[in-house]
Amino acid sequence: MRNYLTLKYLVFFLREYFFIFLAANIVLFITITKSFCEENVFTINNVEVEGTVDLNFSRDKYLNRAFINSFDILMNKILLTRDLQKIDDVKLKQIKSLISSFQIVEESYRKDLYKANIKIFYNEKKIKKFLGKKNISFSRPENISAIFFPILFVNNEIKNFNENFFYKSWTKVEIDNELINYILPLEDLDDISRIVKMKNKIEDLNVEALVNKYDIKNYVFVLMDYKNQKLKIYLKTNFNNNKISKNILYDLKNIEEQSALNSILLDLKLTVTDLWKEENLINLLMPLSIKVTFDHANIKDLDKMRMAFDKINIINSYTLDEFNINSSLYKIYYYGEPKKLRSELSKLGFELRNDQGNWKIYLNE
Repeated sequence: MRNYLTLKYLVFFLREYFFIFLAANIVLFITITKSFCEENVFTINNVEVEGTVDLNFSRDKYLNRAFINSFDILMNKILLTRDLQKIDDVKLKQIKSLISSFQIVEESYRKDLYKANIKIFYNEKKIKKFLGKKNISFSRPENISAIFFPILFVNNEIKNFNENFFYKSWTKVEIDNELINYILPLEDLDDISRIVKMKNKIEDLNVEALVNKYDIKNYVFVLMDYKNQKLKIYLKTNFNNNKISKNILYDLKNIEEQSALNSILLDLKLTVTDLWKEENLINLLMPLSIKVTFDHANIKDLDKMRMAFDKINIINSYTLDEFNINSSLYKIYYYGEPKKLRSELSKLGFELRNDQGNWKIYLNE
């Protein structure tokens, strides 16, 4: 009997020791994994430069050009349009200080022409510090798909899609770092009739009824009304169930003027992209921390939790402060608000709850 109890205790002890050993290794691995996951966000691929090879040729000159171009790409990718002017005066020396490394993927000297394709890795911590000093928040949005539904009235007459410049040109006009894959709707007479009836009370229009047939929840609905050399735009977006309405007014002397229409379309597209970026904005000046308990049945659950944290962009870092066989206590440092953290965890199969002042995370089965 004594031997049986001794053996049972030894098995229990070894099980707990093995669990603690694995968990400790997870803690050691946390920083490495988080850095690796986030590094890709600040990696700029396919930066291409080219120029003539002559007596004044300098390879460094083209590398410097690649650094400058890559910085512009990165900033357009993560900053709102209104904040881009705040980094106009950044010099090459400072840009280089933000780069951790670079890789020349392809390089050629042919017929006196130099070409290079370069991959540039930016240091996230340095980028955050750089933007924080300038009081600039940055965004880390995902690529999404959305229905683009443009309706154009000209002097109270609705235009067919084949007469609608914005419908025909929206996907042709490109912006840097396009984040939204736009899908154009088919013309439906019932939809058009419904919109005409609701034109003067457009805020009450059920846009979901127009876009649900395409099995995509995200949408950009734009109603444009041109009259008296003014283009009034009612913009309504739905990105991940967050709906925003906005009114915009453009001066437009001639509705047929191609260059003016291109300019408006480009500005409108940047506005829509900024709305999506704003939903994923990270305020570097207001980092938060939260302690959460996670009850787990086995080591696999603990590993799932770690992988989820690594995928959530708003989490800056986290530590595993306490752990045992049944539960673990994490401290999470993140940007945003608990609502956003809860939403991000939900996407990955976890539920964040506040149980009488104690934050807990549950794995949804």
